[in-house]
Amino acid sequence: LFPLAALVATSACFATRNDVVMVQADIASLRTQMMRNDTAQKALLVQATQMLAAAGDSLKEISKRTVGSAGDVRGELRDVKEQMQQVNLSIQQLQRSFVKTAAELESRTNALAATQTAPITTPVIGAPGSVPPGSVNPNAPVLPQPPVDTSSKQPGAAQLYTNGMAQQRRGSTSTARSEFQTLLSTYPNSEYASKAQLNIAQTFYSEKNYAAADVAYAAVVTKYPETQEAPSALYKRATMALQAGNNADARKYCNEIISRYPKSVEADPAADLLKTIR
Repeated sequence: LFPLAALVATSACFATRNDVVMVQADIASLRTQMMRNDTAQKALLVQATQMLAAAGDSLKEISKRTVGSAGDVRGELRDVKEQMQQVNLSIQQLQRSFVKTAAELESRTNALAATQTAPITTPVIGAPGSVPPGSVNPNAPVLPQPPVDTSSKQPGAAQLYTNGMAQQRRGSTSTARSEFQTLLSTYPNSEYASKAQLNIAQTFYSEKNYAAADVAYAAVVTKYPETQEAPSALYKRATMALQAGNNADARKYCNEIISRYPKSVEADPAADLLKTIR
C-alpha cells in the first residue's frame, strides 16, 4: 500500500507543475499580444495625427484660395461696372456729337436755301451802278462756302478717350495706352484725365505687367485724389497686393479707402476684404 500511495502523490505533484507551466506560458503569450496591440495602437495614433495635420493644411490652402477667389470676383465686378460707366460716357458723347452735327447741318441748309431764293441780277457793263470788271460787287449775293476740312486737327480729349476705350475693348492694349497717353499730354486738366490714367494701369494689368500696373494705379491716387477713380485704383492695389501675398500693403490700402473715401463704392468691399486679411 505504501508504494502505491507514494506513486499517487508523485503523480499529483507532476500534474500541478504542468498546470503552472501552462499558466506561465499563457501569461507570456498574453503579454506578447498586449505589447503587439499597444504597438498597433501607437501606429494608428501616429497615422491619425498625420491625417489630421494633412487635413489642416488642406483647409488652410482652401481658405487662401477662397480669399483669393473672392478678391478676383470683386475685382471683376468692379471692372464690369467701370466698363458700363465708360459705355455710358461714350453714349453721352455720341449723343452730344449727333446734336451738334444736326445743328450745323440745319444751319448750312438754311443758309443755302436763303442763297438760292435771293434774286441774282447781271449788271450791264458801263450802265449806271454797274461794277467795273475786276472789282467786287458789294450787292452780290454771298454764296455758301465749302465746309472746312478739320481732319488734320488734333482730336479732343473726349475723342481720344473714346478711341482708347475702343482699342482696349478690342484687345489692342498698347494702342489704347498710346491714345490715353496722348490725352494726358495734350489735355492734362481734362475731365477724362483721371479715367485715362486708370485705364493705362488697366492695360498693364491685362498684359500681366503687375509692377507697371501698380505704379500707374498709384499715379491715379497721387495726381487725381479727389476723383472717383482714386478709390478704385486703391482697391485694385489692395487686391494685387493680396494676390502677391503682401498682406501688410493690402491692409494699408483697404484702411486708406475706408478713411479717405468712406462714401465711395469701394468702401464696403474694402471693409469685407479687410476682414479676410490675417
